[in-house]
Amino acid sequence: MKVLSIGGGGGMGRTTARTALGFAFVEEIILAGIDHDRAARFAQSLNDPRIRSIHLDITDEDSLRQAISQCDVVLNSSGPFFRFGLPVLRAAIAEGKHYCDICDDWEPTLDMLALHEEAKQKGVTAIIGLGASPGIANLLAVKAAEQLDVVHELYSAWRLSNANNEDDGFFDEAEANTDAAAVHLVHCLTEKIPLVRNGALEERLPLEHCQIDYPGYGELSIWSIGHPEAVTFPRHFSELRNCLNGMLGVDSIIDDLHQLADQVRAGAMSLEQAAAVLTSDGGREKRRERLQENEAVDAPGILAYAAGLKDGRPARAGARLQRVPGNGMNSVTGIPHALFLPLLQQGAIKGPGVFSPEQAVDADAFFALLSGFAEGKDCGLSVTFDN
Repeated sequence: MKVLSIGGGGGMGRTTARTALGFAFVEEIILAGIDHDRAARFAQSLNDPRIRSIHLDITDEDSLRQAISQCDVVLNSSGPFFRFGLPVLRAAIAEGKHYCDICDDWEPTLDMLALHEEAKQKGVTAIIGLGASPGIANLLAVKAAEQLDVVHELYSAWRLSNANNEDDGFFDEAEANTDAAAVHLVHCLTEKIPLVRNGALEERLPLEHCQIDYPGYGELSIWSIGHPEAVTFPRHFSELRNCLNGMLGVDSIIDDLHQLADQVRAGAMSLEQAAAVLTSDGGREKRRERLQENEAVDAPGILAYAAGLKDGRPARAGARLQRVPGNGMNSVTGIPHALFLPLLQQGAIKGPGVFSPEQAVDADAFFALLSGFAEGKDCGLSVTFDN
C-alpha cells in the first residue's frame, strides 16, 4: 500500500506517519505539503527507506491530482478543513483513491459527505474525521448506543485540558505562531451549528450548557461546541431527539470563552486575534492550570452518552476510554488517523462511499487496534449501562 500524507510534516501528520510505518503492508509513505524543508528533515530522521517527502501546494489542482495519482490511499492532515477538506477529497475521488482525514469542522464535513454517490461510483472509500473528536468520540457513541434498543439522546464530549502537545523535535516558531488549533477552537465557539433539539433541527450558538447523569460516574457538565459529531450523528441514528458535541471541565473559564466569542461575532476581533489571546503570555498554560485545578481528577477524558429505551423502559448508557496514547493531541488524533490503513486492509470499513466514522467503521476493530498504542497496550474501553 502506497500512502500520500498531505500535511504530513505537521504535528499530527508526523504522528500519523510514524504510526503508519509500523504497518508491514505499507510500502511507501510520501509526505506532501508546503513546508518541504521540515517534512524532509522529519522523513530523514526516521531512517526508513519507505518514507520520503515532496513539495506540494494543494491549491494547485494539477499538482495535487498528480501527487494523488501515485498512491493508493490519501491521508489528509492539512487544515483548516473549511478551506482544504473538500478540494482534496474531490481530487482523491477523481483519481479513484481511498481517503481519510481528521476534519473537525462541521460545514465541510457535510459538503464532503454529499460526495457519497460520486465516491461510490468510483469505488472510493472515504472516512471524514477519524481523529479524536471526531473519530474516537464517534465510535464511543456507537458503543454507548449499542446498549439501547432506541436512542433518543446522544452526546459526545472531551476534556479541553487534554488539548496540548509535546515537542517532538520538529515543532518550530512558525507552527507556534500560527496555532491552527487555537484558531479552530475560536471558530467552533463563534459559528452557529445546526443541532437536533427536541426532535427538530435548529440553528444554535455554541457554549450551551447541559448536565448529564453519566452511568457509574454521576453528574457531568458539558458546554457545546461546533464539532461535526452533532451534525453527523442524526444521519446514522434516525430517532434522535437531542444531540451535541461538547467540552468537559471548562466551567472555570467559560466566561472567558463567552467574551472571546462575543467579540469575534461583533467584529471587534478576528479569529486569529482571539486565538492569539488564548495562547499569548502563557495563556494556554494558565488556562490549563485553571482547568486542572477545578476538574475532578478522575473525570473522563473523552466519552459518549446515550439515553433512550431498553426493553421498552428508559435507560442510559455511557462509553469512555480510561487510557489514550500519550504525548498529547497530536497522538490522540494522528494515531487514529493512521488506523484507517489497517482497518481498510482488514475490511473493517464499510464502503465504498463517503462516511463519518460511526456510519462505516467497525468500532470493535478500531478500539482493538487503538489499544496497541495506549498505556499498557489497553485503551481501557469502559461501557456502562443503567436503567
